[in-house]
Amino acid sequence: MEGREARVITHTRPDVSRDLSEKRLRRSPWVAIALVFVLAIGGVGARVLWAGHKVDVRDGTTLVTTKGMAARYGIDVTLVAVTAAGGLIDFRYQVVDPDKANQVIHNLDLYPKLIVEDTGEMLALRSLPHSHNRVLELGGTYFFLLPNAHNAVHAGSSLTLVIGDSRLEHVVVQG
Repeated sequence: MEGREARVITHTRPDVSRDLSEKRLRRSPWVAIALVFVLAIGGVGARVLWAGHKVDVRDGTTLVTTKGMAARYGIDVTLVAVTAAGGLIDFRYQVVDPDKANQVIHNLDLYPKLIVEDTGEMLALRSLPHSHNRVLELGGTYFFLLPNAHNAVHAGSSLTLVIGDSRLEHVVVQG
């Protein structure tokens, strides 16, 4: 056996950790791209929701007195109160001009919106109530019930009432 070299053959396991790290390196750009995409979509969605939440309907409106609101829209606000264990806002009004008041009641764009002056939270009807086809009568007292979203309104809160292009500030909520 002289002159012959003995060859030693050993069987070794392939380096598993090196294979995994190579796979991770090949996969990491795609993971990073997917993560950036998800964050971008989430950021845009959050911005849209936040921007929609912060729109102030008081912008572009004219400040009026109680008499001014009655003259423009034919209603005299008689009560804004928290009811139903704080879950609803009772908005009551008396009709002083049926023609103008009927325009308000039959047009969702003119429905009263209540803004909490401390927080800017807005409460509004999102659809016509089931009695929207009623014709309002002179001297009649009517009401809306609005959900008290996020428990935003409490007895003693000051609200701004917005109807169309007019606003009535510092309406105090009854308990």
